[in-house]
Amino acid sequence: MCGTPPPPPSSPTPPPTVTVLISATNAAPFPPAISDGTNIVYSENDDTNLITDVKAGYNIIFKKAGDISSILGISETGGTNVFSSLPTLQPDGTWKGVIGSFPPNSEESYNISYVVNGVTYNQDPKIRINQ
Repeated sequence: MCGTPPPPPSSPTPPPTVTVLISATNAAPFPPAISDGTNIVYSENDDTNLITDVKAGYNIIFKKAGDISSILGISETGGTNVFSSLPTLQPDGTWKGVIGSFPPNSEESYNISYVVNGVTYNQDPKIRINQ
């Protein structure tokens, strides 16, 4: 046989990653500022304004900023399958998970528990599947 060998199979493209930055200060620990790189929102009483648009299968990373000393947890609250892989604490202090496959244009709540100046706060933003 003559010719060149076929190229090696290409690796599948990894799913996109959305990074959510959670920030608060000692002077204003609640509500936190939550930014997904597109929107920055603050909302003490109206969690419907805290929405991150994603697609099923996206990786999602949560990072602390400002005076937040730690994120204690990221969990599902109102729905099911918000995350196909629940966010877990990574060695670099971020939390990483995978978005589940709930129906397009639907919104699901989740909880962020974080610490500022030794006090624990909770916020229930939403994730929306945008397909």
